[in-house]
Amino acid sequence: MSGTSGELFPPNYKWVSKLMSTVYDKPDPKKGKRVAHLFVGEWVNIEDDSDPKWVKGSFRGGKGYVYSDDLDDKKYLEIHFLDVGQGDSILIQTADNRRVLIDGGADDAAHTYLDYKYDLEKNPKTFDAVIMTHGDKDHSWGLFPILEDPNITVRNIYHNGIYKIGKENTGPTKKLKKGTMLTDTYSDVADLDSKGQLISTYKKWRDAVNTARTNAEKKGITLNCTRADHRTPHLQLGSTGLTIRFLAPINFGSDKSPRLLKYGDAGETINGNSVCVMLEYGKARILLCGDLNNLAEGHVRNRWRIKDLRAHVFKANHHGSQHFTPEFLNTVRPWVSVVSSGDMPDYGHPRANLLGSLGHYAPNQIRKPLLFSTEIAATFKRLPKAEQKKKGTQLYEKNTEGIIYVRTDGDWLASGRVYEKKEHGEGEVKRSWKWEAYAHDLDNCKELYNNLK
Repeated sequence: MSGTSGELFPPNYKWVSKLMSTVYDKPDPKKGKRVAHLFVGEWVNIEDDSDPKWVKGSFRGGKGYVYSDDLDDKKYLEIHFLDVGQGDSILIQTADNRRVLIDGGADDAAHTYLDYKYDLEKNPKTFDAVIMTHGDKDHSWGLFPILEDPNITVRNIYHNGIYKIGKENTGPTKKLKKGTMLTDTYSDVADLDSKGQLISTYKKWRDAVNTARTNAEKKGITLNCTRADHRTPHLQLGSTGLTIRFLAPINFGSDKSPRLLKYGDAGETINGNSVCVMLEYGKARILLCGDLNNLAEGHVRNRWRIKDLRAHVFKANHHGSQHFTPEFLNTVRPWVSVVSSGDMPDYGHPRANLLGSLGHYAPNQIRKPLLFSTEIAATFKRLPKAEQKKKGTQLYEKNTEGIIYVRTDGDWLASGRVYEKKEHGEGEVKRSWKWEAYAHDLDNCKELYNNLK
């Protein structure tokens, strides 16, 4: 998939080119106060650049002065691992402002974030692709309000083709040499009408896609809804060089007669046939595999070469569950790992053996492998006793969203998260937001700080 370029950025925009840049309320750090810290790739709308050392501008959430040397015209690939609790949702935005969304979590958290980020009512957005890795509620239900939003236009939808017409019924099967195969899948959601009495998730999915199709048609856009597997042609987004390759599910049949392996019960089969993609951007590689389980990991490894699976960033499969193989991690060998999990429902994710293994299988050149967790990145504060009584047994409430940020220009890769820090002043405690940020040169694994240019 290629096509027209993304939306144009305003002419006065520049982007932070250092790992971190500090914004001050005055063009003098000795006299001024820190207003904010900006992560690499953040935009600044320039209002005054008459001073050769400083520029005055606005950014998301405020205004202030930034060192002019901290900014340039280079734009970056952005990946946002959203905090949707026990679930997955990943927003991808290219350097030419094109967008892809992978999964949506179980509720409206992802939709709320998109609305906040883009101010959708004032700035309607188009997504080149929405990928539902599989139909479990914690990946699919959050997509429904997004697809139904009239301010969001979707061009392409990809999914794994599995449906359910009962708690354990994923359609007809056939025993073949390589195992029991699902022999009936769907591509467009229109195909679901002939499958029987769908469970509610797939009814809602069908209806949401149909609503998105109607919204797209009103704007003269044809929405394509397609089953994806390892044979699906890769996507090429715009002019910036982002390639999305489909690595799974493994189709043991053909394009005309697909065969997906039954991995056990319905849940294991749906998870094991998650849509897996590799993002390739310059030298950067990001692997995203939904809820792939240990049995499926073996088939993915057998189908692809080691170099096809090796990645700098890896979203841990199935929220960091115990159903993983050391062989798969040793093939991927991630520098940066992200676990997307939540407190409720409590499945015990992420598991301790998975967390230890992620660091263990990083390349030897990476002296300090990185492991991020959306659950850990979310900041909680203890409620006052009066509030505790109002809320029953709840003692804490979420203070910030646990988003994990990854940005790259294809030569180096940065990752980070925001956390809360309390600063003690004259008789008061002031809350401020800080960044935990890292960057690596993709050629030699060298750790970078503020010399990214």
